[in-house]
Amino acid sequence: MTCKRVHERGVALVTTLLAVTLLTIAVVEFAYSSQVDYHLAYNALRSLQAASLARSGVNLAIGVLKKDGSSLSNVDSLGDLWARPLPPLPVGKGVVVVRVTDEQGKLNLNMLRTTSGTIHRRWREVAEQLFVLRGLDPALLDPVIDWLDADDFPESRGAEREHYLQLTLPYTPQNGPFRTEGELGRVKGLTAQVRGRLSEVVTVLPTSSTLINVNTAPTEVLSALFPQVDQKLLEQFLTTRGETPVRGTNEFGTRLGLPQNSITFQMISVQSDFFAIATLATVEPVSQALTVRVRRRASAVTPISWQTTLPVTEKG
Repeated sequence: MTCKRVHERGVALVTTLLAVTLLTIAVVEFAYSSQVDYHLAYNALRSLQAASLARSGVNLAIGVLKKDGSSLSNVDSLGDLWARPLPPLPVGKGVVVVRVTDEQGKLNLNMLRTTSGTIHRRWREVAEQLFVLRGLDPALLDPVIDWLDADDFPESRGAEREHYLQLTLPYTPQNGPFRTEGELGRVKGLTAQVRGRLSEVVTVLPTSSTLINVNTAPTEVLSALFPQVDQKLLEQFLTTRGETPVRGTNEFGTRLGLPQNSITFQMISVQSDFFAIATLATVEPVSQALTVRVRRRASAVTPISWQTTLPVTEKG
């Protein structure tokens, strides 16, 4: 009888321990699930706040561009209000960094294509020289030419319709102007690494009539336009143009000692209509980047493209 009672007590103890264990597991699982849900909701809220803050940064830059466009000046330069670097701006629980750059300081690849669908010889020469100055094989320009021109005859190292239709995921080339900068990734040979090397000197704008603003163009772009320029004069111009920008192409030629009867002077300007606004908003622990290209006409500023990166959450 005694042994039976001891046995029953042992079974009851095991049962109790098992019940407590299962209950503990359930409570821990519930607590973990609740914690995960909380963090997901928290990060989702921070993502929305960061996205709103990034858009606010864009609106701030658009306001600056509008104010600059309403001025009486016919010159855009690195000394303008929009070009001045801003410190990180604290807003509420977050901070936003805003940067505006002149897209007409770069080579617009659509300038290589004429209205008749052929390739502009002088712009092609500039592009080839620019590829070399960025440490790239100028032959990489051949597929770009084939993407732009209206025919189906490939350049010596280019690619036309036949090449793209043989890919695992086939598609056809544009045989026309680039519509977005993202389209460059579809061109043979223009890998992410190549596009990264070109990002500071090349752009895609929705027109084939833009000129390069010499007051904002990087060194390589000016050197590609004017390979014969005296490098000391060029360095001096680059150092002083922020405070004393040129007011016209004739003044530019005089300051750099260039002959002004060159066709290249028809490819440059001192004004800009297209700009890129880049914002980075952080609401801990989430960061959101946004790049917007805009077109300015007088004091009107119109977005032409939006590029958003996925929110990034810091680990910790």
